[in-house]
Amino acid sequence: MTKNKNKKNNYGFAAILIIIILMSLVLIVTFSLSSVVITKNRISKNLVLSAQSYYSAESGIEDALLRVMNSDYGWTAINNFNLDGSEISQNTTQDGNITTIESLSSHYNNERKVKTELGLTTTNIQFHYGVQVGEGGLKMENGSKVDGCDGDVGNIYSNGSIEGFGTAEITGDAVIATGMEPDANNTNHDEYGTGKIFGRKNDSDNTDIAMKFIPAASGDLSQVAFYLKRVGSLSNGTIYLTEDNGSGSPKTASLANTLFYSDRIGEADYNWINYSFSSPYSVTAGSTYWIVIDVNESNNTSRYFLIGQNAANTDISKKSINWQLSPWLPIGGEPAGGYAFKAWIGGTATYLENVNVGGDAYANTIKDSAIVGEAHYQTIINSTAGSYHFETSDPSVEAMPISDSNIADWKATASAGDDLSSLCEASGDESNPIVLNTGVMNCDFHPAGGSSIVLNGTVWVKGDIIFDTGTRMKLSSDYGVKSGVIIVDSTDPAKGKINIGTNSPVCGTQGYETSPLGCYPSNNTYILMLSTHAGYADDAISVSNNSNGAIYYAHNGQASVLNGANVKEVTAKKLKLNQNAIVTYESGLSNASFSNGPGGGWVIDNWNEIE
Repeated sequence: MTKNKNKKNNYGFAAILIIIILMSLVLIVTFSLSSVVITKNRISKNLVLSAQSYYSAESGIEDALLRVMNSDYGWTAINNFNLDGSEISQNTTQDGNITTIESLSSHYNNERKVKTELGLTTTNIQFHYGVQVGEGGLKMENGSKVDGCDGDVGNIYSNGSIEGFGTAEITGDAVIATGMEPDANNTNHDEYGTGKIFGRKNDSDNTDIAMKFIPAASGDLSQVAFYLKRVGSLSNGTIYLTEDNGSGSPKTASLANTLFYSDRIGEADYNWINYSFSSPYSVTAGSTYWIVIDVNESNNTSRYFLIGQNAANTDISKKSINWQLSPWLPIGGEPAGGYAFKAWIGGTATYLENVNVGGDAYANTIKDSAIVGEAHYQTIINSTAGSYHFETSDPSVEAMPISDSNIADWKATASAGDDLSSLCEASGDESNPIVLNTGVMNCDFHPAGGSSIVLNGTVWVKGDIIFDTGTRMKLSSDYGVKSGVIIVDSTDPAKGKINIGTNSPVCGTQGYETSPLGCYPSNNTYILMLSTHAGYADDAISVSNNSNGAIYYAHNGQASVLNGANVKEVTAKKLKLNQNAIVTYESGLSNASFSNGPGGGWVIDNWNEIE
């Protein structure tokens, strides 16, 4: 009996133990499942909070873009604010025409950071001289002057001879470049529209490019040109002249160099872009040289340069990922063709004659002139100078600051705008001015005399521009610190001219006063008035007024500043300063930035999360 009772007790204990074990297992499973659920809930919550933080960072970017692109809303480079529980920090940095915006959002300790790069379709034109002239040269009549403002001096750089009369004066330096001739071995190549890419991010071997150059004649290598186009905003590079290393590639040592200005290269189409060596190198006919274009790899695969192809240059063109460190490779690939380029060697002698120069003078020949500073020459005749320096070579040719590609891009911008032909003979006053938005005029722009005009976009006039006495124009205040452009270009060879009458100020965003009629003090913004009218038989640009807000540019022809006129900047293939005409250069012109219009021209290059 006892034995059976003990046995029953053992059965009871076992049952209780099993129940305890089962309950423990249930509790463990329940706890585990609860932990998983809680962890998943926590992860889900964090994901939600992280997503909220990300979208808050995106909102910070969008807010910053609005404020950067529209000055009406105000913007500071560093800005902090709260959005629905997210602490957002915005930071803006500027590098050339690229604005980098970073937005950091912290939402309950969940941090997300977004970055975008905003490009402004602005062209920076370098007007380093009060007057710059092409190979047509400069004629200065009695009393004419190239001067500077606010104590500065007026310098001039001419690719052709400078000839003065009477008391013609240049208050700064006068530089007359060597004459030049196209090299016979590099002038008759056909170029092709489909080009080779270089300078693109992540290209395995095609960042830098080189072209073999064997000159037909000995002399100073003055200028080179490449058939170029670009995609996106890019930084400048460097052009080098080197010798052959004996193995059919460039040496890494440079004989001469010059900046590879990216802003001269257009996006609308290919064009020949000229570059001049600041210190020309004397090349020897029949010797082998290389012309290298060294650029930095872009920070985006959608930004790069293109160079037109030349079938004749297939075997003389090479590429490298870094020409100082990596091997040169044949270009290969399809379509076949090498890089299209040209070269110019020094030619006919140029001169400075009968001009008073307040600074230094540089010319092959100096005649009948008084130089306050140093005279640098190969021949000097009946002239005085502070000191005399015989030179064995002449100054290099200076490439003109605006290229055909720049003009093509501006015309493309205007073509995408309005038809402005209804305004060709319009009239306007101070209360109701003629407003020129981005667009094209298929006619002469000849507003009624005394009219007021506001330039509010990039304009292409396909006839002439004629401003009668008292007509005045200013740049819209929406341009801010940028400058505006009017292109005058016609298929009619008799058209495409600019004629600015007396008392017709053309001003930047500073505007003008009406009594006396003229621009307010300069704020370093300008209206570029550019004519493509070709030849020297008549004036592409004729200026009679006193204006300190306009830049006059005769791309293919002659500009004349008439008797007694005072202008800020004039650049031309050939230039004539009539009696008592004065060009007063302003240092701010060296950094002039020309926008495609106050209402557009922004490009978002990339937008992504970082860190």
